[in-house]
Amino acid sequence: MSGDDRLLTVADLAQGQWGMFTSAQAADMGVSAQYLKRLADRFLVTRMRHGVYRVAGAPLDPCDPLRAQWLALEPARSAAERIAGADPVGVVSHRSAAHLRELGDMDADTYEFTVTKRRNTRSPDVRFHVEAVGRSDWTLVDGLPVTTPTKTIVDLAATRTDGGHLAGVVWDALRTQQVSREPLAEALREFAHLYGAPLGDGDALVEQLIAQASSAQLGSPVPTPDEIGRLQTAARQISSSPQVAAVQDFSASDQARDVQRVLRDPAFTEALRQLRRQGII
Repeated sequence: MSGDDRLLTVADLAQGQWGMFTSAQAADMGVSAQYLKRLADRFLVTRMRHGVYRVAGAPLDPCDPLRAQWLALEPARSAAERIAGADPVGVVSHRSAAHLRELGDMDADTYEFTVTKRRNTRSPDVRFHVEAVGRSDWTLVDGLPVTTPTKTIVDLAATRTDGGHLAGVVWDALRTQQVSREPLAEALREFAHLYGAPLGDGDALVEQLIAQASSAQLGSPVPTPDEIGRLQTAARQISSSPQVAAVQDFSASDQARDVQRVLRDPAFTEALRQLRRQGII
């Protein structure tokens, strides 16, 4: 095989893999490690990490380091083969999944993958979680298998991600309609007590996380239990006055329930936040 043929071979390998290929894939096509080194010395390929290269001229993307790590998990098989199989050998998960799906605002300097079997790595920036992830629990994002928004949130709750960061992820997932509130509340039931909500009350946990994220977005603190108690006492005193009789009649109407649904919608709160930023309200 001539030098030009070998260069075309690695270029073909890189197609469909974000302009990248592995040394194992190249060796399977008859391209030696020595030739790869010569290509790297001539800047025709760039070494992304041990055993993974990028063809010169391929478009750059912020996700490339994560993609290179994923390719290295099963270097002998192509990305297409792994995606088409029952097990893609590594699903992007936890903080890495949240980052790819643009949920929340967490550091993602560690590349997190969920794998079906325990495995070790020498890379300090790679973390594995062992679990059998079903096909319904991941979808493709930028060509990578990534846990679904609901699965990502559940994984973050299971690893005790702090409430502030988890609230940001939940808020963004609801605001962008990547998840629905009721299924998410059901999925989070077992973690409710870990975040101060009543045992098994996933809806209360979601409500708490929404309130926390909304307060953070609007720049106001979450009220303490004592403050909530004082507000409730004041509300009872006000409700006993005759002036609120008409309001109570309205509250029982279908129109009032429609208004309440709008007020609970995260998108409505986000719109208020944008108007406040613009100085309109």
